[in-house]
Amino acid sequence: MAWQNVKVVHVVAMDKNHCIGKGNALPWHISADLKHFKEITQGGVVIMGRKTLESMGRALPNRVNWVITRDINWHFDGVKIAYSIEDALNAALEDAKNTEKQALFIIGGGEIFKQTLSIADRLELTHVDLDVQGDAHYPTIPSEFHKTASEQQVDEKSGTSFEFATYKKYVSGRLCTISEHVNLLSPSSSALYIVYSRCLLCFPAFGYA
Repeated sequence: MAWQNVKVVHVVAMDKNHCIGKGNALPWHISADLKHFKEITQGGVVIMGRKTLESMGRALPNRVNWVITRDINWHFDGVKIAYSIEDALNAALEDAKNTEKQALFIIGGGEIFKQTLSIADRLELTHVDLDVQGDAHYPTIPSEFHKTASEQQVDEKSGTSFEFATYKKYVSGRLCTISEHVNLLSPSSSALYIVYSRCLLCFPAFGYA
């Protein structure tokens, strides 16, 4: 769906039961996953909850860090602060447009993922073959998201198997992003008309493909 034409991407690792954290910490240490996370997000804008930042202990370098908290007295060096998810998304837009990746990367925690899943265009998920019985979880992946890339790996130190997986949102059975439709909206057009008239691949039933 995107947020005002800027792509929204979830980036997170989870176990077999969608657990993403335990005791406000990452329940595993997989060097390749940390590198993967860095490659995806570096040079972009990351948005997270306060607990996620505090679990890392520092702002992520070479990224614009937006942190969501309800505590108006909370401060942390090297980050920008918002007091709601919507405020964070809106405030981060200009930052995203001025970065090389021009996307909003949502990196946690569980409630932030849950509340932004409906506007996400892409999910960059690491599926870790463990059952850690943690206390923070990623929501169920909606059926409109389909896996478009997969890479199986094994951590050399722990022997843990894991998968790097990319999911993208489908529209009417064809891979497409709503933001592509919206970008071509004329001021006089309705949202329904955009989708039907713009995408020649998504809607062959209407005689456009």
